[in-house]
Amino acid sequence: MRRIEYSRDVLSGSRGGIVITRDRQEAYDFINDYAPEHLQILSKSPFEHLSHIRNAAEILLGEHAPGSMANYLMGPNAVLPTSGAARYSGGLSVHDFLKASSVGHVTAKGYGEMARHTYRFASYEGFDAHANAVSAMRMF
Repeated sequence: MRRIEYSRDVLSGSRGGIVITRDRQEAYDFINDYAPEHLQILSKSPFEHLSHIRNAAEILLGEHAPGSMANYLMGPNAVLPTSGAARYSGGLSVHDFLKASSVGHVTAKGYGEMARHTYRFASYEGFDAHANAVSAMRMF
């Protein structure tokens, strides 16, 4: 085995490890807080755990889904967020290469009511130019 020292290092806790918890909820809490890059659920009923996992970049379910199979044959992306970034990000996907634009439109009928609320929010935040953009001086 060529990487036996690396494997020992991983299992020692300096780069990964095994966490033993009192119960399932503590395990779910740890996973969601730690937000691992890779998570393998070794269970005879792995799908019963899936709904409890919110923060993991790659989740491999069951004893027949090793990481090496995921990397080479299963299809999940291997470009994954590290250092807990799975709390807010997933694996690289085609969506990361697409440009999206936000589009908004307000009708003349809806403008007055929305302008009034926008003015209040902008004034509260101290954004005078934003408030002026919907103030009486800008009425059409």
